[in-house]
Amino acid sequence: MTGFLSDHSLGPNQIEFVKLVIDYLTEHGVMSPALLYETPFIDFHHAGPNGLFPPARVDELTAVLEHVRAMATAA
Repeated sequence: MTGFLSDHSLGPNQIEFVKLVIDYLTEHGVMSPALLYETPFIDFHHAGPNGLFPPARVDELTAVLEHVRAMATAA
């Protein structure tokens, strides 16, 4: 997630979206990528992350969430 926030080309909605993902992970520990397409994440754009980020960045975000889940279930 740090890579997303260190990208200086992110707009305000993109930054808030990533912060919301971080907040969700902090509260719940893991997050299904499917949640990115539900409220409150679609409040930033009706298409969720696909409306805010290029496809490669959405893939990167999904991979991070899957990695976090894998690490949590391995413990």
